[in-house]
Parts: sequence; structure tokens; C-alpha cells
Amino acid sequence: MSLLLIGAGAVALFALISFIGPFLVRTAAPVLMRVPRLAVYGLLLVSLMWWVVVAALSLMAASLFKGPDVLPVPLADVCQRCLIAASPFPGLAQVDTLVPVVLFLIFPLVLSVVSIVWALHQRTRRRRANSAAAQRLRRDSAVADIDGQSLHVLDQQTPFAFSLPQKYGGVIISQALRVSLDKNELAAVLEHERAHVEGGHHRIMAIVDTFVRPLNFVPLFAEVAACVPLYLEIAADDRARRTTGTMPLASALLKIGQPSGKPGHLSGPYALNIAGPDRIRQLVSPASMAAGVPPVIALASVMAAFIAVFSSVFYSYAAVLTTGCSL
Repeated sequence: MSLLLIGAGAVALFALISFIGPFLVRTAAPVLMRVPRLAVYGLLLVSLMWWVVVAALSLMAASLFKGPDVLPVPLADVCQRCLIAASPFPGLAQVDTLVPVVLFLIFPLVLSVVSIVWALHQRTRRRRANSAAAQRLRRDSAVADIDGQSLHVLDQQTPFAFSLPQKYGGVIISQALRVSLDKNELAAVLEHERAHVEGGHHRIMAIVDTFVRPLNFVPLFAEVAACVPLYLEIAADDRARRTTGTMPLASALLKIGQPSGKPGHLSGPYALNIAGPDRIRQLVSPASMAAGVPPVIALASVMAAFIAVFSSVFYSYAAVLTTGCSL
């Protein structure tokens, strides 16, 4: 197998997932909507792909290329022997380049450190925004006992409901929503928002905002960033309709309508609002699963091929680290 074929195959696989993946994710929706939580976790696994691809390709390059020595000769010789032993393509001659091989080895580590620093920065930013929203809520809302629980009620004339993580306020509704819905409709809305809080959906969205949205220039990541919030809403809908039935939830969604943007100054940028993409059709008359089965199979097959190809790279390096170099 030539170096050209190896590189071309790796790039082609990544391109296939990146550009065909969005189509597969969209057409698989009739199946994914039936298992929204599983769909969310499966799509989140895709968010790990960027690190896996870059790290695997970097380690492949370290095994396939040979550059100028920047380490002391004894250490360089040991590293060279280990790289040959760790190569997932035994017997393939290395190609001389002007790039020191050690750069390929440390690049995944540098990328991991940068990702951790970015995640900590985003976590701090998220906490500050949620704390600011919580302070505004404590100032501008009243606490009322509704459906057996204490909730924040905002005295606003627009019907809306949203949720923050529990320690920042939990479920919040407007007074207009409280008076415009009947008992069953209000129970459905509250159960929907509790599903967000108790299901850790805010943490899931934190992962999306931190690791997926920055890569929106890749079509697959843009699709994942768009789909995960929708599947979280469907998962919350499923819990609500198991408790109150389908019609009260659908009726409540009709009354709430689309987001008006008015509560935004109170909810903050990281709240989950019940209003959003039209989900009433999914509640009342979901699409047939048959159309979504082939895309699910295709997506699973492509991902399995991806895992098989790149896991061999990590396995070969892990084997050398655990057993030592043997030539």
C-alpha cells in the first residue's frame, strides 16, 4: 500500500463523513425522533471525531514520515525504533520530509490542552451568564406554588416558559402563561421544563456550545449543532406527554407559539425555551420510521468504518507503550 493511497483513503473517509453525514442525519430523523435521548448521545459522539481524526492522522504521519532530528542522537534513535514498531503499516518505507517527526507526536497533546483551556473558559463564561440571569430573576420574579412545586413567575404579558440549571432558578414561567393555559396544559409545560432540568439537558447544550458549534464550518458539525437542541425538546415532549397526554402538550405549544424574544433579557443566553421549532406534527402524527431506517444503517456503517480505520492507529501506539519497542 503506498503512502499516497493511505493519505487519500484517510482524507476521503473524513470528507465522506463530513459532507455526506448531514444528509444521513437529516434523512434518519423519522427513526431518531423515536429515540431522542439515544439520538442526542449518538450525535454527541460525533463531536469527538474532530480530535480523533486530527490525532490519528498526526500519529499516522509520525509513523510514515521521517524528518530531521531535533532530539539528542541516542533519544532520537530510540524514538525512531518505537515509531517503526508502532506503525500501523508495517513494512512501509518512511518518506523523508523537512518536518521534525516530534511535531506530529506532540500535536495531539497540544490540541488536547488547547481544548481543555477553551472548555474551562466557556464554563466560566456560562456560569457568569447564568448567575447574572439568576440575579435578575430573583429581582424581577415572584415565587409561587404551582403543581406542588415552588416556581419563579415573571409578571409579563407574553406567554412563555423556560428553564435554567436548578441552582440558577430551574423552571420559570410568565404570569400570562399561567392564566392562559388550563390545568392539564400547564402541567404538560411544567413537566416538559422539568425534563430539561432533571435530564441534564443544560449540560448537554454546554458540550454542544463548547465543542461542536466552534466547528460549524464543517457541515456535519453544523448539522449536529442544529439537531441536538431539537432532539432535547422532543425528549422533553416525550416525558410530558407520558404524564399528561399528547393533546394538552400540543394545545399548550399552539398557545405559546414561536419565541417572541421578549424574555431574552431575563432568561439569559443559555436557557432552554419550550417554544421553538414546530413539534406539534411530531406529537400528533409522527412520520413513518421506514424512510429513516436506510440512512441510520448507512450512518452507522460509515461511523463503524471510521472507527475501525482510525482505532488501529491508536491500538498500535498503545501496544508499543504497554509492551515496549520490539523490532
